[in-house]
Amino acid sequence: MFSIHSDPLAAIGSHGSGGQNVYVCDLALALDKKGWEIDIFTRQDDCKKELITHIGNHSRVIRIEAGKPEYIYKGNLHALFPEIFKKFKEFIESSENGYSLFHGHHYDGGWVGVRAMEEFNKPLVENFHSLGKVRQQTQKQYLLKTNDIQAFNERFAIEENIVRKSSAIISLAETEKEDLVNLYGANPGNISVIPGGVNLRQFNPDKDKAILRKKLNFSEEDYILLFVGRLEWRKGIGTLISALNLLNKKIKNVKVIIVGGEISGNNKNREDVEEYERLLSKARDEKVADLIQFVGRVDHENISDYYAASDAFIIPSYYEPFGLVALEALAMKTPVIASRKDGLKITISDRETGLLFEPRSPEDLYKKVVEIYENPSFAAQMAEKGRKMVEEKYSWNNIADQISEIYNNLLKK
Repeated sequence: MFSIHSDPLAAIGSHGSGGQNVYVCDLALALDKKGWEIDIFTRQDDCKKELITHIGNHSRVIRIEAGKPEYIYKGNLHALFPEIFKKFKEFIESSENGYSLFHGHHYDGGWVGVRAMEEFNKPLVENFHSLGKVRQQTQKQYLLKTNDIQAFNERFAIEENIVRKSSAIISLAETEKEDLVNLYGANPGNISVIPGGVNLRQFNPDKDKAILRKKLNFSEEDYILLFVGRLEWRKGIGTLISALNLLNKKIKNVKVIIVGGEISGNNKNREDVEEYERLLSKARDEKVADLIQFVGRVDHENISDYYAASDAFIIPSYYEPFGLVALEALAMKTPVIASRKDGLKITISDRETGLLFEPRSPEDLYKKVVEIYENPSFAAQMAEKGRKMVEEKYSWNNIADQISEIYNNLLKK
């Protein structure tokens, strides 16, 4: 597997780490249990990390030294792609490792995957995780401008080449498949829609809310709305802040907890701090800064405590190809309110497993929060259905079976 900018063992919420990191790690571990031996190649972004880390029974994370061993924004990695592939070749030639097939993640992993496929004449499976053309459309719609035109054009060309040459494409949602067909001319017969999964043992709802609130220093009386994700404009946190201004007049002791971003300590990074300061300024303008707690990055193994301690989980994204955090919250039986966008409107069944609201509409988000606040039995009913749905559709064991079938079919050709 190639997951170039997204180290599968990185701390979630740090330096651009998010759903892809969790997906790649959990998928590899699930496949490992089924007997696959997997090497995941990623770029070394921290000199303190080991170059090789063993995971599961048969698999490894292998970090390639290319450029300075520090965080580099994924859009600025293009110039390093040839060096990354060269180092990959050197590694496998020195270790005499042969691979049956390659699996690229995101367009950077796909770029390396195409080169590997052509060099070694092996099949390539691709997961895009997000698409540049959809991201650009989202910028135009919500930012009213498009940044980094050159980087976008380079990305489009890379993505189009991956679409043409991949042996198979795995799409996380039907909406992503439609975008691949309509925007990239992909062959729909070459695309399998297989969602991401959630670790059902880790995200177990049998936790005591009162105990966890004490542990996390949350007030027992507060009505807590939780956000988990990167500090990035497309996550729509500003919409949540504006909705909080409205909610403060309706719900006594309403609070918002924002988890994500390296905003303090020695590891803080400029992009996260800039977005944090922008959001804090907006919160002050909306006169709700004292109702928001920016927690910063939290280790993934501890995220479930935050879900369990909260009254509702909010996903106000403007663009979300899948929304892994939605599954985590559903698994924890935390009521979910998400924007009606992309993969979220498929993952969440409106008024069955959660509520959907119009993106960038604080007024609609306000109404949905008030609805579950005033109808706790309805919220609990949706939460129960959400957990059941996750158990039935999103276990990693089932997802690994489906992807194993794709691998095996390619190897038979």
